[in-house]
Amino acid sequence: MSFADLYQTGERKQDMGHFRNLVLLAQVDGIVDDSELLLLNKIGQRIGLSYTQIGNILDNPNDYNVMPPVSKDDRYENMIDLIRMVMADSVIDEKETVLLERFAIQIGYKDIEDIDVESIVALINRGEDNDTIITELG
Repeated sequence: MSFADLYQTGERKQDMGHFRNLVLLAQVDGIVDDSELLLLNKIGQRIGLSYTQIGNILDNPNDYNVMPPVSKDDRYENMIDLIRMVMADSVIDEKETVLLERFAIQIGYKDIEDIDVESIVALINRGEDNDTIITELG
């Protein structure tokens, strides 16, 4: 851990914990394929992680803790990203579904039923970005 890591903001720690969950979802089936890696890099950059942070979390995801988002929109955006990751390799594995359900609870939902997963999937398949999905469903 670097000296700078000691002074990270709560928001940065939330982002790193969120990214950690994405990495664990990508790894749960034993293979992180190119589409998952591409999505991880895209989301990591979007949430402001450096390439070094992305690499460190990819290499050691269990070294990072999850801090649940405070706002409803942040929780929802995290779920959208997690659902995108499950869909990234076009194979939805039972292990991914179980982990997705666990992460939903971890970030503040009672259970996965609190989220309209089918509508999110439909909007992702339609090519919508997170802001549009949040506006339409949130």
